[in-house]
Amino acid sequence: MKFVLLVLAALAVLLTDSRPGQAETLRIATGEYAPYTDSSAPGGGAVNSTVQAIAEAAGFEAEFDYMPWMRALEMTRMGRFHASSYWGYQAAREEDFWHVGPVMQDPILLFHRADAPLPDWEQLPDLQGVTIGAVTGYTYSDDFWQLADSGQITVETAQSDEANMRKLLAGRIDAFPMTSQSGEALLATLFSDAERQQIRTHPQPLMVSTGYLLVSRNTDGAEAIAEALQNALDRAELARR
Repeated sequence: MKFVLLVLAALAVLLTDSRPGQAETLRIATGEYAPYTDSSAPGGGAVNSTVQAIAEAAGFEAEFDYMPWMRALEMTRMGRFHASSYWGYQAAREEDFWHVGPVMQDPILLFHRADAPLPDWEQLPDLQGVTIGAVTGYTYSDDFWQLADSGQITVETAQSDEANMRKLLAGRIDAFPMTSQSGEALLATLFSDAERQQIRTHPQPLMVSTGYLLVSRNTDGAEAIAEALQNALDRAELARR
């Protein structure tokens, strides 16, 4: 979250002289993942606020449509939207998208029940015997899924963060990865005080979540759009150093 706030502050400096008289509208497909992407939050959440500022600094106007995540990805892939906010990097997506970013960086921690602490660990294979929940369609990391596919770690998927958190509370899984910010937001909005008291986080980060704006290669001028957005973000990065 600190990374997002620093980028936002730097982008604010660039906005005063970057807005054209008539900005092109970029249609961006996104989903709900508070506090990063949140249709009820000011600016649409921390990441979408950053994306909006990047777009404005690049001379565009951002328009967000909220929908289920996999629909957002597929409709953007088809060119129905200019871009989708936001996704982890996957080399396999380069065929269909330009990766602009990073637009966020935050450590992912393992949530667990207070009465079932996790063992001390340093590498993912150290978690053999621990059943980890994951959300279908989420990126996590290539190592995470490779270890799961090879059976070196045990991963069970569900359709949402809420479903996994409820599985965790019910003892059906042992751990569930989220950033601390998103996990706390989920618990605060959808779970009772008694349920929240049952949940803890292990201090060892599973990985660092690095998010990108995916610009569809199947829209007119995609490369120029991606280049303009990346240049705006790069200028903001330089301005904050």
